[in-house]
Amino acid sequence: MPERPDLEYVVPILDRETRGLTIAAVEVRKPVVLRLTVAGTPEALLCGRRIGSVRRRAHFVVFALDGDAPLEIAVNPMLAGRFALEPGRSRARTDVALALSLSDGRVLRYRDDVQMGKVYVIARGAWTKVPGLQTIGVDVLDQRLFTLAKLRELARQRRDQVKVFLMDKSVIDAFGNAYADEVLWEARIHPKKMARGLDDDELDRLHRAIVGVLRNACDTIRRRKPPLDEKLRDFLNVRGRAGEPCRRCGTKLRRARVRADDSIFCPQCQPDVRGTSIVDWRKL
Repeated sequence: MPERPDLEYVVPILDRETRGLTIAAVEVRKPVVLRLTVAGTPEALLCGRRIGSVRRRAHFVVFALDGDAPLEIAVNPMLAGRFALEPGRSRARTDVALALSLSDGRVLRYRDDVQMGKVYVIARGAWTKVPGLQTIGVDVLDQRLFTLAKLRELARQRRDQVKVFLMDKSVIDAFGNAYADEVLWEARIHPKKMARGLDDDELDRLHRAIVGVLRNACDTIRRRKPPLDEKLRDFLNVRGRAGEPCRRCGTKLRRARVRADDSIFCPQCQPDVRGTSIVDWRKL
């Protein structure tokens, strides 16, 4: 999925480029991704609506649509979803799930080749209609809210592994697989260590890593200015590098399962003191 640094780059572009434009036409190419929570067809609900703003809410991209009964389009891109803003006459790729023709002649396309993402049309503020949209955790990039004391408080309430804790978006805003792995590698903490078992030194390192890794990633992506539909990952230290040498100590990076997700870690820098890692050696 596009993660926090990706969305911090993409959302301001979408807001700048589409704010004030009107939706002229709607094309639903992959109906499985679209969820309507208000009565009507996509065309009847969306055509003629002016885009008031675009903002991020956790892992969602939320488009505010003006009108007598204001609506929102809440997009959860999940694993493979991405946006493209292209000339109206440009040829659409086969992975386009939804296309909104805009009043300036361009088309906003939501692309998803595995159709895991979801596009919800809801009444403005009806966040309870969308799983994961209502309850959002503490913003880790807000230094007033995400203090070391706050992290300690949250971690000591948990009864699960630290990577599961990091990826709970109702508690922390917001991590996916890639940056959870990066943060834990930076903090030298094994992904399967129990969150409530972290000592003060580990929590100090984790807090510094969360803030530092995400800020660096946001700065890197903003500086390199990738295309809107490209997820920049080549600067990451562990994600996508299973079997390669650790950039810190040279040990071969390994892969383990953490609940339903995989996790990449360094067995030397992030020792598994409980012996809980189950490594799929075929994927190293």
